[in-house]
Order: sequence, then C-alpha cells, then structure tokens
Amino acid sequence: MKKALNKIKKTLIHKTKKIINLETGKAGGRDANHVLIVTHGSNFHPDDVFATAAALLYYGVDKTGLGKFLHGFSEIQEKHSGEFVRVVRTLDKKVMDKATILMDIGREYDEKRNRFDHHQEGGAGKREDGIPYASFGLVWKKFGKKIVGNAEVAEYVDKKLVKHIDAEDNGIKIAKSLFLDGTQPLLFEELINLDCDLVYGLGLEPQEMNRVFDKTFFKLIPIAQKMIILTALKGIALAEADKKLEHLYNKMVDKRVIIMDKKLPFRLTQYKDILFSVYPSLRSGWCAQVVQISEESYESRTYFPKSWAGKSPEELQEITGVPDAQFCHAGRWLVSASTKDGVLKLVEFALKEIEAGREKVRMTLD
Repeated sequence: MKKALNKIKKTLIHKTKKIINLETGKAGGRDANHVLIVTHGSNFHPDDVFATAAALLYYGVDKTGLGKFLHGFSEIQEKHSGEFVRVVRTLDKKVMDKATILMDIGREYDEKRNRFDHHQEGGAGKREDGIPYASFGLVWKKFGKKIVGNAEVAEYVDKKLVKHIDAEDNGIKIAKSLFLDGTQPLLFEELINLDCDLVYGLGLEPQEMNRVFDKTFFKLIPIAQKMIILTALKGIALAEADKKLEHLYNKMVDKRVIIMDKKLPFRLTQYKDILFSVYPSLRSGWCAQVVQISEESYESRTYFPKSWAGKSPEELQEITGVPDAQFCHAGRWLVSASTKDGVLKLVEFALKEIEAGREKVRMTLD
C-alpha cells in the first residue's frame, strides 16, 4: 500500500502514463478493464474521503480486513473480482466523463449514472429530517444496503455517521455548546479536517502541496472504512440484541427488571416500563444498571439510593444488608455484587425505595 501510494506523483490523470490500482498496488493502462472512481483533487473534506471509502467497500476493496464480518460483503467482493478498482483525484473533465462513479464534483446528481455531487443549484435533496445530502450520503443512499447487506443496518449507519458528515459539509452545525466559553465535543470528522489543515501549514508550493494532499487523502481511506464498518457492525449487533431482548422482555414477570444471561448491547429505552437491567459483569460477579430516559440522554428513569453512592464494599454491605455487595457508582446508575442473588437483592431494595416514594421515576424528558 505504502509503495503504491508513493507512486502517486500527479493529481491529474492525463499527465501520467499509469493509473494506480488501489486494490493491489499494481498499475494498469487506461484501457485495462477497471472500475474508475473519481473525486476532486487538491484539498479535501470528510465528505469526499468517506464517499470514496464507501465506494471502495461496494467494489470489494477493504483496506481494513473488517469487511468480511459484514453481511453480504463476500457476495459483493465476488461480483467484482477480476476488475481493477482505481481511485483518481482530478479536475480533468475528460477523466470525469469516463468515471464509473463521480463524487463531490461535476455539479450533477444522477443516481442511475453514479453521479454524486451536491454543489449544483438546488443541491441534491434532503432527508426527511431536513438534513441535506452531501456526496457521502448520496453514495450511501444507493450502495449502503448492498455494502452491509441489510436495510435497517444501512439506515443505522446513516443516522450515526453519514448524516453528521453530510450536515457539516453543508454548513449545518450538529453540536452546539452549552457553555459560555464555547466548549463542545471534538467531532470525528473534524480530525480529518485537521489532517487537511496540516498540509496547508507546510507552506509548500501548489504542485507539491497537491501531491501531499493526495498522499494524505489515501492514507485516510482505511480509517474512514474502519469507521463505516465498525458502525455497521454495531448496528448488526444491536439488531440481533433487539431480538433477544424482545424474547427476554416477553418472559419477564416484573416488567421493571430485565435479567440477561450475558451482557447485550443496550437499547432498552424502547421498552416503556423497564427500570433496571441485570447482567453478568465482565470483571466477575453481577451488575445492575438503570435505564436511560432516551438514547440521546444520559438522564435515567430512576437511580439507586443516594446513601449508596460511592461507598466502599464494606460500607455498602452494612447499609444494604447484602453481604456480597461490592460497588455503587457515585452517579448512582450502576451497582455490582459478587453473585446474581446479591445484585437482585440490591435491585429489590431500590424498587422498595421507589414504591415508598423515596426515589423518583421519570420516564420521559418532558
């Protein structure tokens, strides 16, 4: 990979005799059987980095090795086996016209012809929630389901990753500061912008700067692919966990407490009466955890008693009368005990506090 990237000496394809095949590191002539992925040269944004990463995943080029875990990935890889897959960063219209996929350039959106730009007058459409599409979102809208093999998972990836990058590329801030000094989270896509900014800071001549932009762009492709694949894998895990949780919920006698034989990815807010989840701890013993009011909030429906918060095991055992009680988080959202029976006793104690009115329950943010 490094050797191949070092060969990329020109931004414009018509000035070089060879095209680098990103999949194998080999070079082929212009007339060779190939898939040609084209985006603009020079500086870049997360939008075109991720759009390129997604297009490569569609054509079976995975620089991370994680793609084999995605449903349907082998089928896509087999479908395109034997073809050269090339990525070219250029502003040359002759090359753009030959592109199999053209992204973030060309001032045209035509899904059937694989033209995925959003800079033209009127843009390229918006999602139902009003967030406009950028090139990453347009590529994902067409190929996302085929990449991950599941429409629900593709939608999850769009919600958790794609639309954030699209929003920022269209000048929409998705995070606002709650603090007077402007403190706000460092978004992942901003890290890619930092890579681009660093190139500007080198003070190079334009031609040399464009070569560095190319190298930096291609080095970011595996990182972007990893983010896409890991987000998809989490979506798959959540979808599978949802089925197991539904089965457990239907068997529950007391709908306020769900007991798992192993820890599952939590998405419990869809159940309107669960207050506590109980599961084996990865550190040995058992844990109980409160349920959040919503997936978007850290606020919980209820909490463990104030008198437990941050106490040592000995103090917690004395207060609760549970001989193997081990821990209560200072935030009162997690407790643990050495045994399942022990943690269930802690939960029972917490439920009694709720029933007595000493601990409140709040099911919505309203």
